[in-house]
Amino acid sequence: MKSGKVLALYMTMPDMLIRTGHRMSCEDFECDPDGILEDSNYESDQDYVMMLTCQTTYDIIEEAELVLEKGVLMENVLVDIDLYGLKKGSVIELGDTLLEVTGPCESYGYLMALAPELPELIRGKRGLFVRPLDHGKLSVGDEVKVLKEG
Repeated sequence: MKSGKVLALYMTMPDMLIRTGHRMSCEDFECDPDGILEDSNYESDQDYVMMLTCQTTYDIIEEAELVLEKGVLMENVLVDIDLYGLKKGSVIELGDTLLEVTGPCESYGYLMALAPELPELIRGKRGLFVRPLDHGKLSVGDEVKVLKEG
């Protein structure tokens, strides 16, 4: 069974004191099948409620000598284990929260503005869309385990 750790968490802040759409790093957040509570994208899309990215992607970017900050791929969860072989229906446990893989993230267009070669460089390894199966809390440092491969 594959296992690893949560390295970072990100959410998009709703329009409050800071500019709309500001992404921030956080130590933990609560989520449910509609997404991340208090995130501006909460309840916005049925299958694409959260994106999980693996450190592998940032390693590829670094090996290509590109300098990009973590979180720029618009992930919500960054883990230290390569989960890109998982298919739709796979179940991942992060801490006490179960997430179901709903599919790969195949949106690369905006990445060209960061580096023209970036979309092709990380094709197939941008991230996985996941949906919490119930209410839970995710925290940096949580253990990541694959419970079921779809």
